[in-house]
Amino acid sequence: MTANPPEIYRTRAEITRFFQDNGLVYLKRSRVAWRPLLSMDLSQRDYYCENRDFFEETYHRYARFIKDRYMAPIYIRRIDAKVGYGVFARSNLEKNAFIGEYTGVIQIAEEKSGHELDEGGFESDYSWYYLEEIEEAPTLEINGRFEGNELRFVNHGDEPNVDVEHVLIDGHWILFFKASRKIKADEQLLISYGKAYWEDGWRDLKSL
Repeated sequence: MTANPPEIYRTRAEITRFFQDNGLVYLKRSRVAWRPLLSMDLSQRDYYCENRDFFEETYHRYARFIKDRYMAPIYIRRIDAKVGYGVFARSNLEKNAFIGEYTGVIQIAEEKSGHELDEGGFESDYSWYYLEEIEEAPTLEINGRFEGNELRFVNHGDEPNVDVEHVLIDGHWILFFKASRKIKADEQLLISYGKAYWEDGWRDLKSL
């Protein structure tokens, strides 16, 4: 018996169709659902001002990619029923190469539960907390479960090759991924979800 060919989505048309077929909305830029955030200029706050030199350097290095909605040459491939899908490099990526903005809905953070999703993974797999605690705001998150891009499928690994970074663009935080080392073509992109992610007491560490 011939095995079924692997599910691979390489081109923009294939990835767009994949999102549509799975009831997902593709976002090139995160959508702000908590509307008061739109009227805030976070560049005037202590967090940015105290780290201005670092954030300005990050801006000069990566802002052009974010403003152009750039996505590195990557593709989505199904791994197995438990893990679901993963993201792989289509060509070599150099260390510190910009991969893409992690997009989703910026909203009030949902209380996470241990609920395992029908499509694989868990409720909190597609969310990153927003990048600054804002005194007059609730706790916010960037939730890519229903709306996002390819990077929502990047899995956790004990030896990650991707770093998560953030930069201020037009007064608001953007979260993006970059290569933490050289990544070879067809190598899976892996990131650390962080120690706290596994310490809720309701899930086991499953890494690649």
